[in-house]
Amino acid sequence: MKNIYLVGMPSSGKSTLGKELAKNIGYSFMDMDKLIETREQKTVSEIFSNFGEAHFREIEKKTLRGFQPDQSMVIATGGGVPCFNDNMDFIKQNGVSVFLNVDVNDLAKRLYKAQGNNRPLLDKTQSEEVVIASIKKTFEERLPFYQQADVQVDGEITVSQLLWLLDQYLPV
Repeated sequence: MKNIYLVGMPSSGKSTLGKELAKNIGYSFMDMDKLIETREQKTVSEIFSNFGEAHFREIEKKTLRGFQPDQSMVIATGGGVPCFNDNMDFIKQNGVSVFLNVDVNDLAKRLYKAQGNNRPLLDKTQSEEVVIASIKKTFEERLPFYQQADVQVDGEITVSQLLWLLDQYLPV
């Protein structure tokens, strides 16, 4: 069965929805950032600060390409995964992609509140206004990649609504 790749900004709900979706359809669930942290024995933030973003993006690419098509997996990608190394092309060729589109203002609030939660591209010393402006800029830069997804949904979607939308992509 086709893999389902969830894409979107950090804190858009990919892991939360992904776990529930996988459980509902009998798929395995994988959070790419957690997989990378386990394999590298470092947090994403530590990888960024010790080795740089380019190194991290290469690890993401290798991790993504380690997923074989038709493994019956729901995969929560890291927020930047679709935007680098032709990863969105790989995702689209090897499964069904779903963009969780959360209002950028809601996203900014969620991310600002979660600043201490391992978000490498946020400067935790900045004011709320500066952080929110940075998140909005990142969202705008990433949006053209996210919009290539097979399915685009509001970030507040339920699993049953998502299953209905995915019906045409998944065999009975």
